[in-house]
Amino acid sequence: MIEVQCSKCGKVAPGLEQAPFKNELGAVILKNVCGACWQEWLRAQLMIMNEYRLNPLNDEHGKFLDEQMKVFLKFPS
Repeated sequence: MIEVQCSKCGKVAPGLEQAPFKNELGAVILKNVCGACWQEWLRAQLMIMNEYRLNPLNDEHGKFLDEQMKVFLKFPS
């Protein structure tokens, strides 16, 4: 496991063992998010999905979740 400079917390901390997605966004997350902040996002994602009654199989809902994730993880717009 590599150490990363986390975009969310700003600390140098252990990153993820593998990319959470098999796309460019997954690679960005792997390089820029620590494991602890990723776990925070997973909990926040569940709350967002419940609050907005999102269906992860719906493309529009998936895009909304991706945008929320980028804001949460403090990725540049």
